[in-house]
Amino acid sequence: MRYKALRFQLVVFVVLLCASIIACDRLREFDFERGAKVTGGNPEMGRRQLGRHSCTSCHIIPGVPKADGNRGPSLEHWASRRNFLDTLPNTPGNLEKWLRTPSHVKPGTRMPDLDVTADDSRDMTAYLFSIN
Repeated sequence: MRYKALRFQLVVFVVLLCASIIACDRLREFDFERGAKVTGGNPEMGRRQLGRHSCTSCHIIPGVPKADGNRGPSLEHWASRRNFLDTLPNTPGNLEKWLRTPSHVKPGTRMPDLDVTADDSRDMTAYLFSIN
């Protein structure tokens, strides 16, 4: 009798564990496949580049260590935004251009030109478009 109770508890535990894993996967914060697909970039490399280019000092960026800046807008939920800079459509191409040369996209912006290469910009964009 005791064996059946233990077996039942084990089955319930495994079912709950599987359900939790599935739910967590659906609610995850990042979708690296989407980021790579829409940009051709490497989201993992983009995460590192966002730190290397000091984006963390001005922006909150989920998943990037020490990205708790408050001088610029939060980059949470980036992929769900329709626009940025108020009117610029949130497309990978527009974001890549912004990251490379913000002063050309919006003269007088407080965002500094950080000598971001085309490859870094593509990877950073891939990461930002991975944020759910």
